Amino acid sequence: MKQLISIFIFCCPFIAFSQILQPGFDKNEYRELMLISARTTADTGYYKDFREPVTFNMIYQSKPIGLDNLWDFWKNDKDVAVISIRGTTGKAESWLSNFYAAMVPAKGELQLDGEDTFTYELAVNPKAAVHIGWLLSMAYLSKEIIPQINEQYQKGTKDFLIIGHSQGGAISFLLTAYLYSLQRQNLLPVDIRFKTYCSAAPKPGNLYFGYEYEAITQGGWAFNVVNAADWVPETPISIQTLKDFNNVNPFTNARALINKQKFPNKMVLKHIYNQLDKPTKRAQQKYEQYMGNMASKIIKQHIKGYIPPEYYSSNHYVRTGTTIVLLPDDEYFKTYPDDPSRLFPHHFHAAYLALLDKLPEQNIPHETGGLIYTPSAAELARVKENMKKVPAKKVFAHTQFGLQVPDLSALNAELSGNNYLPLNSAYFSRGGGLYTIFPKTRLAVLFNYATYAGSKTSGNRTNELRGTTVGSSIGFVVAHSEKLQLIPYAGGVYSWWGARLSANNGTGQLFNDYLATSGDQHHLATKGWVWNFGIHVATQPLRDKNFGKDIMLGLRSGYSLPAAKATRWNTNGVSLYDGPAINAQGFYAHLILGVAL
Repeated sequence: MKQLISIFIFCCPFIAFSQILQPGFDKNEYRELMLISARTTADTGYYKDFREPVTFNMIYQSKPIGLDNLWDFWKNDKDVAVISIRGTTGKAESWLSNFYAAMVPAKGELQLDGEDTFTYELAVNPKAAVHIGWLLSMAYLSKEIIPQINEQYQKGTKDFLIIGHSQGGAISFLLTAYLYSLQRQNLLPVDIRFKTYCSAAPKPGNLYFGYEYEAITQGGWAFNVVNAADWVPETPISIQTLKDFNNVNPFTNARALINKQKFPNKMVLKHIYNQLDKPTKRAQQKYEQYMGNMASKIIKQHIKGYIPPEYYSSNHYVRTGTTIVLLPDDEYFKTYPDDPSRLFPHHFHAAYLALLDKLPEQNIPHETGGLIYTPSAAELARVKENMKKVPAKKVFAHTQFGLQVPDLSALNAELSGNNYLPLNSAYFSRGGGLYTIFPKTRLAVLFNYATYAGSKTSGNRTNELRGTTVGSSIGFVVAHSEKLQLIPYAGGVYSWWGARLSANNGTGQLFNDYLATSGDQHHLATKGWVWNFGIHVATQPLRDKNFGKDIMLGLRSGYSLPAAKATRWNTNGVSLYDGPAINAQGFYAHLILGVAL
C-alpha cells in the first residue's frame, strides 16, 4: 500500500504539469512574448535595440502573404510553442487591411480567389460581426498556421501561446476565436491549450463577438494589453445604431408608443426620435460605403479573384477581451511625450515594455468556462434584416433622345380627305429630367420633359407639328445598384400638341399675294392630361473607374394614353367640335444619358 502511495505522489507532478501553460496574466510571459513580437516585424532596424528572448528560439518565419502579413513560430525546451503575428508595415496593402473596415458576420465564407474559399465560424451568435480586413488577413495566415499546429501536436506539443501587437493583435483575436471553433468542430485536437496576448490591438468586432470571445477564453486564457495613452486600441471608429441593441430594449417599440400620443406631443416626439436615430444610420451607411465598398475595389487590385462578401450593417466596434491597462505616469511622459508631430508616440513595443515594468508581478488564475450558444428565431430574423443592403438615396439628372410614335391615323384620314398632306407616323424626340430613388421604400420619383417635332412637304402641300409633355411618375424599384436599375413606373403628364397645315405652298410668291390668297393655311391644336406607363432600365458602366463612375446610361420606353376619350381640338384658341380622336404621344423609346448628383 505504501508503495502505491509513493508511486502516486511521484506521478502527480507529471500529471498536473503535462501542460505547462497556466491561466492568468503573467508579466514575465508577456515581456518574453513582446521581445518575440519585436522580431516578427522582420525589421532589424526596429528590433536591434531589444534584447533577445530568453527562453524561446525561432523555428520558422513565413514569407509575406495576403495583405503583407507575416508570422513566426517559436519554441522553448519545455515544449511550449509561440505563434507570433506581425502588425502593420509600411506597405500600402498592409494599411488596406486596416482601412477595409466594414463588418461581416462572424460566421460565413470568404472567396479569396477564383478557387480558394475560406470557411470560418468565429462566433455562434448570428448577430456577431467582425472587421473584414483583419478577417481576410487571418484567412491567409491560418492556411500556414493550422498545418504547423497539427505537425507540432504530432510531436507532442500541446501548449501554444499567441501574441500579436497592433494589427497583429487584432488578427490574434480572430485567429484565437477560429482555433477554438476548429476544436469545437473536432478539426483540431481538443486537448491543445491556447493562451493569447493581444497587445496594442484595435477593436476586432462588435459586442456580440466580444461576448463570445470573452466567454470561450475566460478563466485567464486571453488578454488585451492596452497603453492608456495609445490611440490605436480606440479604433476603428464605432457607430452604434438602434439595430445594435439586444432584441428586447426600450427603443424597439418607441415608434409605436409615439404614435399613440396626442397631437402635438406626437409630432414633437417623432421629430426628436428621428433626430436621434437618422444621423447614426446615415453615418453607418457612409462608413460602409467608403470603408467597405470603395476599399474592396482597391483590395481586388492586390488580391486577384477576390470577391467581396455581403457586409453586416453595423459599425459598433467594442473593446474585447480581459483588458490589462498600462497606465502612463509623469515619469513615462518625460520619455514618451504627447508629440503631435509623431503618429505613434505611445504605440510601439518600447513604450509598452516601459509601462510593463511598472506593473506589479501577477499571475492570477481563474476558473475556466465555455459557451454553447443557441440563437433564437428573433435573433435570426434580426440578422437577416441587418444583412439587407440599403443603398443611399440617389438623385440623377439626365438628357434623353429617341423615337416618338403618336397615333394620328384618324387625323390623317381627315387630312387626306380634305386634300392635305398626312402627317408622319414617327418622329425624333428629345428632352431631359430628374429622377430620385428612395431605396428604403423601394420607390422612385421620375420628373420628365420631352418634345418632338417634324415637317413634311410634297408638291405645294406642307405640314409641320410639335408635341410636348411635362410631368412626373412614380416607380417601383425592382433593382437598384450601380450595375442595374430596373424601375417600372406610371404617372400623369400634361401634353401640348399642335400642327400647321398648308395646301398652297407654291414657291416664288409675292408677300402681299400670299396674304391675299384664300384661307388654306390652318392651325390645329390639342392639350390635356395623359396617363404614362413605362419601364426604366439603366446602369453605371464606369462604376469601377475613378473617372466617370457616376455616369448613368439607360433605356426608357413606354406608352402614353389620353385621360379623355375624345380629343378636344382648337384653332387659335377657338374650340373645334366633332374632330377625330388621336393619341398625341403614343409609344416612345428613349436612350438616357445622365449623372448621379
